Amino acid sequence: MSGADTLRLARALDLAARAHANQRRKGAAQEPYINHLVEVAGLVAEATDGADVDLVIGALLHDVIEDTAVAFDELERDFGGRVAGWVAENSDDTSVAKPERKRRRLEQAPHKSTGARIIKTADMISNLRATAASPPAGWPAEWCLGYIKGCRELHAAMRGADDALDRRFDAEADRAAASVEAYFGRLATGGTVDFQLDAGAGQRVHLLYLPNTEGDAATPLDRDRLVAVMAARFSSFTIMDGEGVFEGRRRPVLVVRVRSDSTDAVVATAQEFCVAFAQRFVGIETEGRYLRVYADDTG
Repeated sequence: MSGADTLRLARALDLAARAHANQRRKGAAQEPYINHLVEVAGLVAEATDGADVDLVIGALLHDVIEDTAVAFDELERDFGGRVAGWVAENSDDTSVAKPERKRRRLEQAPHKSTGARIIKTADMISNLRATAASPPAGWPAEWCLGYIKGCRELHAAMRGADDALDRRFDAEADRAAASVEAYFGRLATGGTVDFQLDAGAGQRVHLLYLPNTEGDAATPLDRDRLVAVMAARFSSFTIMDGEGVFEGRRRPVLVVRVRSDSTDAVVATAQEFCVAFAQRFVGIETEGRYLRVYADDTG
């Protein structure tokens, strides 16, 4: 691979990581979505012996049009028409109802380019592996098996792009079906979600308390500012009204719930809250423990 190709691949990985930064896989383990993209790119690289860097880049970026704010024109400008075309071929119109999306996928599958079919086959292999290792929380067995069946139908409609990938798909689909049946067999006497949570699945939840240290009522402007601070760091969160007692005085407080693996990011947000809302401190609770975060070192 030339130096120029290495730089293009590095730029693609950077774009994928930034565009999907706050996204997670559907499985109960909630792995970072970038893991899936790297796996798909690896499968494509192995199947083609790394002969076509555009194809590997297309695999890395295969979801950016459908799932992020990246547009086709931006992709074409930065990575060329081949990459943008493959990504577009594998992007659903999310404004359409799911049954119609499925119908369109099956109808269009035989007519996709060879590159798009290679990428989609690798995508489904990765998804089948994830379904076998960590089914989505709350999904019953029939949903998981139905998903595997849907993958088989789609692959049958686009088969032939790469013999090695086709064989790997067949093996992974069989393994996923057997794994799902065994998994749900073990759960026959208990709740799926209970089992998954007991196994440590999911992300850590943090609560941030704005204690209203100065005793001021929260205004709509305060809420707008809070949303702006949170949205700069996290893709989703919940804001709740509360009432607290501090220094012997009842006060209206705002509470934010956010899921994040990075306590450092939550602490940095709490410090920003201290400044933005003129708080002496902001409280953080996670896993039943509480601490105060200050904006400076005055205590």
